[in-house]
Amino acid sequence: MSFTNFSGVFGVYEGTKLYEYGAYGFANKNFRIQNSTSFCYGTASGTKGFTAVSILTLAAENKLNLDDSVKKLLTAKAGKYGSLDWLSEKVTVRSLLNHTSGVPDYFDEDFVDDFEEALCGNANYHYEKPEDFFPLIENMWKKQQAPYSSAGVFKYSNGGFVLLAAVVEAVSGMSFPSFVKQHIFTKFGMKSTGFFRLDETSPDGIVCATGYQQNGRSNIYGIPVTGGGDGGAFTTIADMAQFWHNLDPELNPESTLSPFIEDAWSPCIEGDDGLYGLGFWLRKENPHIVFLEGFDPGVQFFSFYNRDTKRSLTICLNDEQKKCSEVFEKYFGLVQE
Repeated sequence: MSFTNFSGVFGVYEGTKLYEYGAYGFANKNFRIQNSTSFCYGTASGTKGFTAVSILTLAAENKLNLDDSVKKLLTAKAGKYGSLDWLSEKVTVRSLLNHTSGVPDYFDEDFVDDFEEALCGNANYHYEKPEDFFPLIENMWKKQQAPYSSAGVFKYSNGGFVLLAAVVEAVSGMSFPSFVKQHIFTKFGMKSTGFFRLDETSPDGIVCATGYQQNGRSNIYGIPVTGGGDGGAFTTIADMAQFWHNLDPELNPESTLSPFIEDAWSPCIEGDDGLYGLGFWLRKENPHIVFLEGFDPGVQFFSFYNRDTKRSLTICLNDEQKKCSEVFEKYFGLVQE
């Protein structure tokens, strides 16, 4: 079947066995390089699943508790993050994971219209580490009429997951990208997944597709120069199949991480796009379908996993002038069955 209005790649897997796949459109329009299922694509907020698993890994190793105060964890690293006056001591790791902390989103559409405006006049290459985003979160905190008024209810916050990346660094002593690479990507056999900078050549053997915005331009100035806790990692459809396979508690009963994944994959609150656990969405119609999704300029990402059938569907779109609807209509039923 040929899709006429889709640019990107998709893959249906049963476990780690490829079932159906496709690649359409261009990974690079300048050089007319076609998309390929072997290429890496942006995950946008799909990265939050990797961040959640990083935190849960530290919890499984008894290095933190999900009900710990985030402020106390960060201020234990004297001087690195400043006084954090804007961060309430009532904010816990768990409340960040399920978006009930009340921590403002640094890109809050109630106050700003686009990513460039959210950066307060700074270039995107100034934002590399979690603490680089803290002034943006504080800026949104100051704009709120009643800070933390949403605490206890679901309010999606990229700022919250920036804080979680900082927690990973403070507790582990490693940079966030290094921790995720060692404890998830390498451990799970996700050989082509990583936090690749937009302004650097990718590692040998890895090709990252360019993302194109609605106006036809690439997204190199439309997103942070490198990914972090809230989004921006690159992955392949094969690596996402490995991710789901290695996380499934039923397939990995001996893992100390599995009880925490069971918790993360259990609905605890209703969000904007379905039920929500800890860093993962769940289909309201069938909570045994767990999923991640992400939207950035030039990027749309969806990855679904059915715990009952062990089937997954990952869709990576790299051109906002196109849509994912044709792929959904054709293949989502294979995961839903």
